[in-house]
Amino acid sequence: MLLQNIQNYYEKLIIEELTERGLLPDNTKQDYVEDIACVALNSLPPQYIRFEVDMGFFMEDEDHYVMHQQVKEALDAAIDFVNHHKNHEVK
Repeated sequence: MLLQNIQNYYEKLIIEELTERGLLPDNTKQDYVEDIACVALNSLPPQYIRFEVDMGFFMEDEDHYVMHQQVKEALDAAIDFVNHHKNHEVK
């Protein structure tokens, strides 16, 4: 399939951060975590790559640090957003 090797690098970072926070794999409902991931990813700029090694080659350490900070901030905001809207769901 054409373009099957293309991925958004932020997806990997989001999954890593969710894992570090103990939200993956079993500790939380899957729908809840997927909602958080989607909201967070929608607030981040896409960073498409073919191979992860590409990121190491083209980016400085400071760039990696900034991306990780962006992910943490995006996840914090996404968790707040999802929690707020979850509490206001119509049943």
